[in-house]
Amino acid sequence: MGEAVSGSGGDAQRRGWKQDPDAVRANILQVAREVFASQGLSGARIEEIAARTRTSKRMIYYYFGDKQSLYQAVLEDAYGRMRQGEDALDLGALNPVAALRQLAEFTFDHHRHNTDFVRLVMIENVHEGSHMSQSDAIAGQNSSVIRLLEDIYRRGVEAGLFRRGLTALELHWHISAVSVFNVSNRATFSKIFGGELFSERGQQMLRRHVGDMILGLVMKPGLSAESELPRSKEEARMINPDIFRFLEVWDEKWSTLGPDATPADRRIHFEGIARDMRLPTPPEVETDEEHWIDSDGGPVRVRIFRHASGGSQPALVYMHGGGWMQGSPETHWDITARIAAWNRQTVISVDYALAPEEPFPAAYLQVLAVMKWAHDQAGTLGIDPARIAIGGDSAGGNLAAAVGLTCRDEGVPLSAQLLIYPACDFDRSRPSYAENAEGPLLKVAGMAATNALYCPDVEQLNSDPRIAPLAAASHAGLPPTYVGVAQYDPLRDSGMAYAEALRAAGVPLTVEGGAGLIHGYLRAMEYCPESETRLRDMCRWLDGVNAG
Repeated sequence: MGEAVSGSGGDAQRRGWKQDPDAVRANILQVAREVFASQGLSGARIEEIAARTRTSKRMIYYYFGDKQSLYQAVLEDAYGRMRQGEDALDLGALNPVAALRQLAEFTFDHHRHNTDFVRLVMIENVHEGSHMSQSDAIAGQNSSVIRLLEDIYRRGVEAGLFRRGLTALELHWHISAVSVFNVSNRATFSKIFGGELFSERGQQMLRRHVGDMILGLVMKPGLSAESELPRSKEEARMINPDIFRFLEVWDEKWSTLGPDATPADRRIHFEGIARDMRLPTPPEVETDEEHWIDSDGGPVRVRIFRHASGGSQPALVYMHGGGWMQGSPETHWDITARIAAWNRQTVISVDYALAPEEPFPAAYLQVLAVMKWAHDQAGTLGIDPARIAIGGDSAGGNLAAAVGLTCRDEGVPLSAQLLIYPACDFDRSRPSYAENAEGPLLKVAGMAATNALYCPDVEQLNSDPRIAPLAAASHAGLPPTYVGVAQYDPLRDSGMAYAEALRAAGVPLTVEGGAGLIHGYLRAMEYCPESETRLRDMCRWLDGVNAG
């Protein structure tokens, strides 16, 4: 049934077709997509497509009939693949704000990494969409994204977040317009204005801007994408100072995540939970400013939390927790916004690279670059270079301690270190690991796997001070340090061991034992007054160090 191909290679190809016709059809579609995207419908030749596939011109006609039908099948396949990617996002489980951002940023990423898709769309526009109009499959595929947007938009309106009067079709147009332009006009835009926006840093920045713009379009007046969100009556009734009340809410929200969730799934879910539980932002804190900094670990975004009083303010470079795998400046908004408010200062919150996609040393290198950038840009940022501290919680506390050691060694001045329930080494034989093996909140059972995703080399994990700060040869010369641990935290003894190492090295030290508290207790400020008290104590300590 197929055209013979000379030689043993042709026989092998023909046998392969007989054994796996679906694979041959997929191969034809892949090659045809490349050829149509580069040469257009009129310029593409079936002979060239056949020469680049594992089949023949006659076999292509057998599968697709003619060139026009092959082109239509390529369009159907291209749209189908994109729609499959959207479906895999599982946006129905997310808060509508997080879901809309995720869809907008996915579209930007898809078009950026699949430039032939955009070229096919441009070619079909030249043909006035005539081939798409003949395809029931494409109509069905593209109606799915409208239904997806309708669901997200409806949920946002019902939650009191999105303004009324918009349609899913309008939102799809806006998302597509920016994402297509980023590819279709890259050559001309770069020639006129330079290629900075098309560098890796520029593309990551624009990707985030796409989400910001779409959310800015839909949010109700008075709300922004980062505003505190109205709570349901049911959740409002759950407010209680008991920390176990917090755990009840927290565990319930995490219970909706499936057992087979990937690290990427978990971080998306975490963003939604953090947004749902966010406290009101102190009105005197400005939160809109972002910067992108180049580093040896790749471009990194920072969000600035700045007290509105102005002037030259002390600064804290802050790293969020999340096991090096999840979290962002947005998930830890409650902490950084309050430090900025209560201390009348600036907090630079770092959106560092996450494992397993970007393991050590990416995050470490990014944080180090941010520290140097903060000093270099102090005047522009309105901060006092003599009062720049470093801090973080959990995995962020680990990064703060590790980078603090490097800042000491490289002569980058630090006024203080704020280390909140930090992981300072990976010795799970310490008593706190056995005492608190089941948490709450942090369980010992998954720690080894989490640590391996950040650094798979066990020897390096335990000996490299850039990963395990307790392993440093010396801790002398570090700035005044606050170590806050929690009584019922598996990491308690790791933090206490680091505090002892600092004390032995003569570092000015304040240690808070967190009596009755658990790992991650700062997340419970709405439910547990003691959590807020502890953060206020940290702020007073930091303010005192900077004043001294």
